[in-house]
Amino acid sequence: MNARGVAAWSATCLFIALSTSNPAYKALVLAATLSSLAASAGLRRIRGWLTAVILIATFATLLNFLSAHLGATVLFELPPQIPALGGPYTVEAVTFGFTAGITIAAAILSAAPFSLLLASHEVVDALPAALSRTGTAITASLNLVPAVATSFTQVTEAQRLRGWRPRGPRSWSEILVPVVLSTIEGSIQLAESMEARGFGSGPRTAARPTRMQRSDWLLVAVSALALGLFAISRTTGWAADWLPYPTLAAPAIDPRPLAACVLLFAPVLLWRSGR
Repeated sequence: MNARGVAAWSATCLFIALSTSNPAYKALVLAATLSSLAASAGLRRIRGWLTAVILIATFATLLNFLSAHLGATVLFELPPQIPALGGPYTVEAVTFGFTAGITIAAAILSAAPFSLLLASHEVVDALPAALSRTGTAITASLNLVPAVATSFTQVTEAQRLRGWRPRGPRSWSEILVPVVLSTIEGSIQLAESMEARGFGSGPRTAARPTRMQRSDWLLVAVSALALGLFAISRTTGWAADWLPYPTLAAPAIDPRPLAACVLLFAPVLLWRSGR
């Protein structure tokens, strides 16, 4: 699996999910990303991602339902004197919020292969030479959150073995201080390692160049075909926009942009066979 092929597929998924308001096409993109990750990484590895995506999508749905008092199909109504919450609560508002949640979920899962299926150096090597330093900085920053989480777990377990028990906000300093110090120490070690390897002293080098395999080129070709077909569909009006306001109606579906979305399921076969 090559990072360039993954990038082509992810960019196509993001383009389709963000360029249309039709929930049918967004849902197909979400299904394609979920199926591809399940086939390649397995359901156990993506369980945390699914939990985060469900929570974010639920929050987006509730936020629009509580803030957008528009639509003809009223479920219930609160007195308008209530600040921010007063007004009608409609089916159209919750539907539009649910569509926004699908968009966010599809966008997150489109970028998930870079974290789940590729190593950090593979992502950096796939970048153009002009972006090598930027990619290295981004990669190091993305590793910060899991490193802090691991350090927090280790420090908490060590303190519990020493008899520590949470006794209020002040007692948490016994956990936070070692975590911060260990994080700073890890950052210093990373900087020293990068300096020892000559980071920033010359052009980027690689121990072994990654080559595009036949499956990678096939994925790039399929992604380009899906991107071009959906872009043409948007230009010609085949992929019509959809809005639930003022009255909820079913979205219009055309087979041509639908076919572009179906092409996004290619990694289900390519990545499964490459494992």
